[in-house]
Parts: sequence; structure tokens; C-alpha cells
Amino acid sequence: MKFCELISPKRADGEESKKRIIMTALKLFAEHGYTRTSTRQIAKEANVNISAIAYYFGDKAGLYHVVFTEPLGTPVDDINLFSDKDLTLEQALTGLFKGFIEPLKQGDIAQLCIRLHMREMVEPTGLWEEEIHNSIAPYHQALLVVLQRHLKITAIDDDLHRLAFSIVAMGVHLYSGRDVIARISPQLTDTHAALDVLKDRLVMFALSMVHAEAARRKLIENVKY
Repeated sequence: MKFCELISPKRADGEESKKRIIMTALKLFAEHGYTRTSTRQIAKEANVNISAIAYYFGDKAGLYHVVFTEPLGTPVDDINLFSDKDLTLEQALTGLFKGFIEPLKQGDIAQLCIRLHMREMVEPTGLWEEEIHNSIAPYHQALLVVLQRHLKITAIDDDLHRLAFSIVAMGVHLYSGRDVIARISPQLTDTHAALDVLKDRLVMFALSMVHAEAARRKLIENVKY
């Protein structure tokens, strides 16, 4: 029996309603913030009964948590893209930047998620702090391990942290600086093909950064002896 035959029309309608609630909530939370957006308003614009929000998400806070974390995923979801020990440095960095580039291909969803995350930083509900602790910190630690392995150094030091932050900053800027890029050089991100080229260039730049750090460390080591 095919999978689609196992799904009743009622269940299919329910999943569609759930997706509609999430997308409507994303738009409203991004535009108005958590406090100024009501579940009644979300239900009305999503064309669902307000009880559907309680059924799928528990309450407004539960819905906000899903909207904040699920549409584009979180950094911790991308760790497996670059952390495998068998990957070359170039392959690892390609996986890392794939995690930044692929969500941008979702267009309006990515833009709304960026806006929501920026709003969460200005009008915190606690989710940004949770995101740092549960997702960003483990992601950063995983990248440190990858860089440590490829640089063949015995300990994680401040310069390795600097390198990791600098590499990730190139990907983060695609989100935080999206409006600036769209105004100055929109052709860099306006098609899937352009985004793929951008990913390749970011990998190249990051490789250069790692090689420069390796050369710096080697120079210091030679001076010591």
C-alpha cells in the first residue's frame, strides 16, 4: 500500500492547517513581535479555529518556539554537515556553508526568519539565550574540533576561537546583512545558481583563512626555535 493511501483526508487537512498556522505566525511574529501578536489574530489570518493552535502547539509560547526554531532549523542541526572525521577540510567547509546557503533558497521564509531572529534579539523572550546555549555553542564547539584536527594542534586556544568566529561570520552576514547585499549587489543572492557560486567562494575564502592561520602558527613555532 502506498504511503499516501494511509493518510486520511482529515489528517492531510490537519497537517495543512498546522503548516498554515506556522507560516502565518512567522509572518505576524516577525512583523509585530511576540507580545503584540495574539493567537486570535493568528487563527483569523490562518483561517483556522483558535482551538487548533492549542491542539497543535499547546499555547502561544509553544507556537512561538516552533516558529522560531523549525522553518530554517537551528545551527545544531547542521553539525553533521561538517563534523565527520573522514571529511577533508574543503569538504567540511563546503558542508558548513551549505548550511548557510540552502535556507536562503527558500526566499520569503528565510527573510521572515531573519526578521524574527533580529526582533528576538531586540525584544527577548528568552529563546535567543536558549538558542545560544543549546544550539550555537555546540555548533561552535564542533567547528573548533574540526579546525583543531586539520591544523593538527594539541589544544583549543583563543586564536582558534577567533578563526572559527571569523569563518562563521561570513555565513551569518548573509542573514544579518541581507538587506545591504540586496541593495548593493542583489545579483549575488537572487538566484539558486548565484547562491551556489557564493557558497563556493565562501569555501575558498575560509580555506585561505585556515591556511593563513596555519602559516602564522608555523612562523611563531619557528621563531621559538
